[in-house]
Amino acid sequence: MARLSISEAWSEAAAFVKREGRLLFPLAFMLVALPVAVLQAFTPAPPAPDQPPPAGLWLLLLPITLIASMVGNLAISYLALRPGVSVGEAIAHGARRFLSLLGAVLILSLVGIALALVIAMIVVALVPGAASGGAVPTPATATAMLILMLLLLPAVIYVSARLMAMTPLAAAESVGPVAIIRRSWSLTSGHGLKLVAFVLLVGLTYVIGTAAIQIVAGLVILVFTGPAQPGSLGALLLIIVMAGVNTAVGPYLTSLIARIYAQLARADRSALST
Repeated sequence: MARLSISEAWSEAAAFVKREGRLLFPLAFMLVALPVAVLQAFTPAPPAPDQPPPAGLWLLLLPITLIASMVGNLAISYLALRPGVSVGEAIAHGARRFLSLLGAVLILSLVGIALALVIAMIVVALVPGAASGGAVPTPATATAMLILMLLLLPAVIYVSARLMAMTPLAAAESVGPVAIIRRSWSLTSGHGLKLVAFVLLVGLTYVIGTAAIQIVAGLVILVFTGPAQPGSLGALLLIIVMAGVNTAVGPYLTSLIARIYAQLARADRSALST
């Protein structure tokens, strides 16, 4: 089994971002943080807390945001893996490779949705009274949802950990969507638990950190502009603050995952050559 050191990957990623930050942060802002911020700004408020936003022209921003974010993350990954490459070359490379990565994401999404539906039907069938529930939630449907969440959440976390190398792999290797999935799964073989711990640590840190920043920023904005209602100046300021957070965090996280991939790929090539 190949050796994997998260701390070594972090040291490499931090040194890379420190050295190339003047290029990485504008790139992360323009292609990752800004499209998300624009989408959030133009997304209308839902009619009720448990309902999605009404359909409209804002939906056209969804594919643009997805493509821009993929190209941006591919470009940052390519820069982290290919020292000396210019930003223009990295963006062009990301634009060429995003279709393969998008194809892999779509395949995983379709398979995941299909499996989730099958598991949901089995759970509903096994929980007494869940199948007869109407529009109003009942204790039986709540129990079925809890069981479904307990079954799916660990699987989603594990699969996410095993496939975290997909973006840098798509940036570094000229392979198609299916090969991206297979090779990411193969490279992370034997490191599942370590990568799951990594995903949980990073995920919890990000959620807690961003929640704290949102609370503090929300209180400051409340004092100066009033409640951050959808469409208000306060809401726009909060979106700008979170765009700044994503700009600051994105290069570090993307570069870290790229350096994890670099370790695994290097060990894999060494194993094949022996």
